[in-house]
Formats: sequence, C-alpha cells, structure tokens
Amino acid sequence: MKSRIHHFLLPLCAAAAALCGCSADYEAPVIDSVWLNMVTRPVEEVSCAYPGQTLCVRGEHLGDLKRVIVNGTDINLNTLFVYESPTAVTFTLPAGVGTRGDYIRIVTSWGMAEHPFVVRPAAEMPEITAFSATTLIPGRTLTITGTNLQGAVRVLLPLAFDGSVECEPAGEQAEGGTSVDVVIPDGVTFATGRCCIEMTKHDDGRGIDYTEKVFSDKTDFRN
Repeated sequence: MKSRIHHFLLPLCAAAAALCGCSADYEAPVIDSVWLNMVTRPVEEVSCAYPGQTLCVRGEHLGDLKRVIVNGTDINLNTLFVYESPTAVTFTLPAGVGTRGDYIRIVTSWGMAEHPFVVRPAAEMPEITAFSATTLIPGRTLTITGTNLQGAVRVLLPLAFDGSVECEPAGEQAEGGTSVDVVIPDGVTFATGRCCIEMTKHDDGRGIDYTEKVFSDKTDFRN
C-alpha cells in the first residue's frame, strides 16, 4: 500500500515543483522607471517627454505584452519601434499621444502596471538651433539660439576625451526662451560634441516645478 501511495504522490510533487519553478513567469508586471532611449542624447531616467521621443520602460515581468497605453493613447505594438523583453519595453511616442492623464500603463497576459509620467505638447519642446560661434575664445560671450529655452540654469560644452565644462550665464537672458548667453571659460580644450542646456521650469496646470535638458546636434567646437 505504501508503495502504491508513494508512486501516486511522485507525479503530483513533480507537477507542483514545475508550477512553482515557473510561477515567476506568470506574475503581474512591475514598472520601476522610464528612460529616454535616443541616439541624439544620453540615455537617462526622465519624468516627462514629448511626442516623437523614444522611451524605455524598465521593470519586471514585462513579457507577454498585450498593450501599452500612454494617457489614454494605445501604442501600436506592430511597429519597428516597439521592442519587448521581460525587463524593458521600448517604444516611440506617436504624434497624437495624449498630453493629459499623466500615466504609462503596461498590460500583459498576467496583469497591469501603471507609472506616473508626463507627456508635454510638442509645441513646448526645447530645441537648440544655432551658435553665434564655434571657435570659442575665453572671456567672450557665446549666444545659443533656439526655442523654449526659458529657465536655463546650466550650460555644458564638450571637451576633449568625452569631458564637459560648465559655462557661466552672461547677464540677464532674453525673454521668450529664444536664446541663452554664456561666458567662454579659460584653460580648457573644446572638442566635437553636444551642447547641453539644463532648465528649471514651472508647470502652471499641474502646479509643479520640473527640470529638463536639451541637447544640440553634434558640433565641432574648437579653441
């Protein structure tokens, strides 16, 4: 009798062990963070983005993806711009993505996860369009032209060996966010790279202050 019970229990135990071993595959998704994932700027964690930018949602149990929803807008998963793994989902925000609601929602076969995230209108996206000079002379003023550059607090210019240098603002900045003036520092060697402007801005509708960065195209700066 004991032998028969033993033989009967063995398959049940094996099945239970198999289920336990695979249980992690069937857990609800978890979102840890959202990162910008673009060749035109460093990969970094962000709390807001603009239509046309590419995001990477990082977390756990993100496989078996069924839907990605951003502020009520479904992301088309049948595109070349959607990449899925158990720990990351990368996709591009479409032009018509909603800018109200402030969430990213991931739906898999095993559950749903939501993460707070702001999508701002494309018309508010900062951009660097030109420099008054690319041969930089210490002590002179460099004017960086663009759009939506209000609230600039830091300007970084590229140096040799992948370094950067922070430049001091040159007096009061232009109204309307169309340009930023900085003083060229001494004792550094400039190089080809991207200029970065870091800005502190206020969102009246949400009642919050936030920080964002804008990067120029690669530019050949020299002394």
